[in-house]
Amino acid sequence: MKIECGCHCIKCGCNDLESNRVGKIEDDGYFDIHHTCKNCKTHFDHLEGEIFDICIKCEFKTN
Repeated sequence: MKIECGCHCIKCGCNDLESNRVGKIEDDGYFDIHHTCKNCKTHFDHLEGEIFDICIKCEFKTN
């Protein structure tokens, strides 16, 4: 899913990200997002900035 949020990769700064909604949409319209950088393959949480090597929510694994 392509989400236009202006985010950049927290590792390399690239703004070419693949984004996934995780969890439910809240009453105020907010939802959690995980991004995967298409440049360096870093997978991270949109707000918390946590980097994941394995993400069960997105079925992401580093190679």
